[in-house]
Amino acid sequence: MVSKQVTKIVQNLEKKKFREKYNLFKTEGEKLVGELLRSPFGINTIIALPEWLERHSGLPAGAMIYEATEREMQAVSNFPSPPSVIALAEMPAYPCDFDTLTRGITLALNGIQDPGNLGTILRVADWFGIRDLLCDTDCASPYNPKCVQASMGAIFRVRAHSVPLPDAIRRLRDAGMPVYGTFLDGENIYTASLPAHGIIVMGNEGKGIAPGIEALTDHRLTIPAFVGEGPAGESLNVGVATGIVLSEFKRRIYLTH
Repeated sequence: MVSKQVTKIVQNLEKKKFREKYNLFKTEGEKLVGELLRSPFGINTIIALPEWLERHSGLPAGAMIYEATEREMQAVSNFPSPPSVIALAEMPAYPCDFDTLTRGITLALNGIQDPGNLGTILRVADWFGIRDLLCDTDCASPYNPKCVQASMGAIFRVRAHSVPLPDAIRRLRDAGMPVYGTFLDGENIYTASLPAHGIIVMGNEGKGIAPGIEALTDHRLTIPAFVGEGPAGESLNVGVATGIVLSEFKRRIYLTH
């Protein structure tokens, strides 16, 4: 049975202030909770249907385990149909190792507002071996339930650091890291010279890269449209654009090794 108090806490985790208060975030569904169980993240609570609990022995000793009815699961879930399991995990405090960041490609996010887009970027970063993201204080929370779900488990492998982004970029730039920004009027990414290490800045969905961050950018890149003489969309979704940009940087690295 799931108490009203536990139900209220899980429901409150939709809001950032309560995630910070309890230092917890929510994961839903067999796949995501399975990823969580294989990760080093601390698990505070597991709420599950009886059949899920029957199939899973050896759950973390310190976790509170609640057997729930479908009605109780629906009360704490964002899914249209109740999932078989929900888990509450502890939000980690990652140290930001700037020395490590200077050795490869670093992804910096400026004002990404949509948690679904941030989750997609986490998933793309994970695919291309990016283990650290620098997120400014205007970014959506990586532990927003929509972001966690969209990340498809990448949230457990990619470290998202909330930092004063201009200061972080300056520090890495002073250490010899070139700064690449994505703009509509930049150089064609497919013909530009791309290094094996550097900072890639992706900007806000509507406004792009903020002027203060733009001033720190050494190289302006764009992804050209391939529509010939026909009309093209105004821009790409930031998650899609991040995938294209990382793919091209990684392709160049692959070709030189």
